[in-house]
Amino acid sequence: MTIPKKFLLAALAVTLIQTTGCSSKGEPAAEPTASLQPQATQVTETESTMTPAQSQQPDPTPSASAALKADKNAMMERSLISTGNTYRMKRVIEQAKSGKDVTVAYLGGSITEGFNSLEHSYAKQSFQYFADYYGTGSNVKYVNAGMAGTPSTLGLIRVDRDVLDHEPDVVFVEFAVNDSTDAQSLTAYESLVRRLMNSKKQPAVVLVFTLTETGYSVQNEMETIGSHYGLPMISVKNAIQSELQAGTMTWKDYSDDTVHPDRNGHTLIADMIQHYYTVLEGKPKDSEAKLPDATVYGKDFEGMVMLDAESFKPDSLGTFDPEPTIKQFPTGWSNRSAGGNQSFSFDVTASSLFIVIRENNDPSLGAAVVLVDGEAKLALDGNNSSGWNNPTAKLVFRDSKVKKHHIEVKMGIGSEQKEFSILAFGVVK
Repeated sequence: MTIPKKFLLAALAVTLIQTTGCSSKGEPAAEPTASLQPQATQVTETESTMTPAQSQQPDPTPSASAALKADKNAMMERSLISTGNTYRMKRVIEQAKSGKDVTVAYLGGSITEGFNSLEHSYAKQSFQYFADYYGTGSNVKYVNAGMAGTPSTLGLIRVDRDVLDHEPDVVFVEFAVNDSTDAQSLTAYESLVRRLMNSKKQPAVVLVFTLTETGYSVQNEMETIGSHYGLPMISVKNAIQSELQAGTMTWKDYSDDTVHPDRNGHTLIADMIQHYYTVLEGKPKDSEAKLPDATVYGKDFEGMVMLDAESFKPDSLGTFDPEPTIKQFPTGWSNRSAGGNQSFSFDVTASSLFIVIRENNDPSLGAAVVLVDGEAKLALDGNNSSGWNNPTAKLVFRDSKVKKHHIEVKMGIGSEQKEFSILAFGVVK
């Protein structure tokens, strides 16, 4: 008798939950099984945003002590905070099983991008499980919109280009170690969640919470948002923190640095997502829930759109020129003037405005100032001791009502002949 493929995969899922990691004798963990490896499923990926130093790092092999004494089943159970309202994910699974095209997207920082394990990231492994278990061949597509060193504010600014233009059916969101707990950051995160939920295909949105070696995570605040909207939530923090405290697992069983999971860590997160799917199968399909108008922290930035040199022409370029900038935001404007200091200027009708600039640890980069209606509002410096040619977003203004403003960006005194790059603007109308 031939056993159907999906029953074999179900058995494999159980085996993975029970055996991934190391044996009680500390033997090396097994390589991820074939069902979790990238195969012939069609893949749609955003452009890689790893820095040269990151992309050259070797892909670590599994350590010999991963989850050495930890109870893997208990970890999986703790990782699942909630399956949330099951309607959207159940609907997507039904579509995938019927052969319809389904797109699974991942939005987050460097952990989602796959730092430390680019080819074995939790995103790629969990996508492959979904494609193999629920897909019918090549009908499940993959979008990785992870971007190193960026918070949910930047995720919201770029969400159309990197996620929504792909019309995703499922979106995993991971920003718990990139975000801050201030009101503006939490409003940006909640605005992002709402924007995703309200988008064209009404995707299933799943929140993933990670942590750093020191225990930092914005999980508590993000969990409040997730509960408010009835979303599935998966917590790496809940899964491993008690094991770390009990000494049944060490941080090095999960990560080679202070933040990013290594290959073992990525596989562990993928197993948590697989556990969510397994639990979900035993749940009934809920009624469709309406997105509440009420918020936890706010939705002021929900209507954010990105303006760059490809989509927008200012009234005046001043001493700035459109040119290729960085991979993450390739169409911006740069000042390289040999003299003069004419303003980059435009009018905008908006309630909020963000500017995205390039930062690097480089004294040849200059400083600039943003003026709103002729008044200096924001000082910017492209030279940052902790910069690494990364994008960073700064709030220019935030009003309670939509108003028309005249915006100018000009080089600071002494920086007229230095380089400075504007990567994009985030506008809320």
